[in-house]
Amino acid sequence: MKSFEIKRGHGKSLENGGLKSLMKDEFGEINEDGNLFSGSFKGITTINVEFMSITEIQVETETEPGASPEDTRAAHQAYNRFMENATSFTSKERTKRAKAKAKREAKAAAEKELQS
Repeated sequence: MKSFEIKRGHGKSLENGGLKSLMKDEFGEINEDGNLFSGSFKGITTINVEFMSITEIQVETETEPGASPEDTRAAHQAYNRFMENATSFTSKERTKRAKAKAKREAKAAAEKELQS
């Protein structure tokens, strides 16, 4: 699962069914198991979203390789709309934050390796 940051102040809106509601708006029928929400939509055979805290969600998707271009496009657009509504970050901002986080983690691992 990939971890995504949630913009400061937005996480409260995802509590108490807010995240499930966002998923239902984009993907239709949603299954709930505690803080894990699952669904599917056109070219996405499975989307699992786990609400970790008001600052983080984890997302895992599986796509259908044989999906039509229209279904793939619709699924991609629905995924991006959902992610923007859930995190309050655009896809560019999510990518930029993920790269910065990976860089910080790599630097910390390198420093730890030097100390050993």
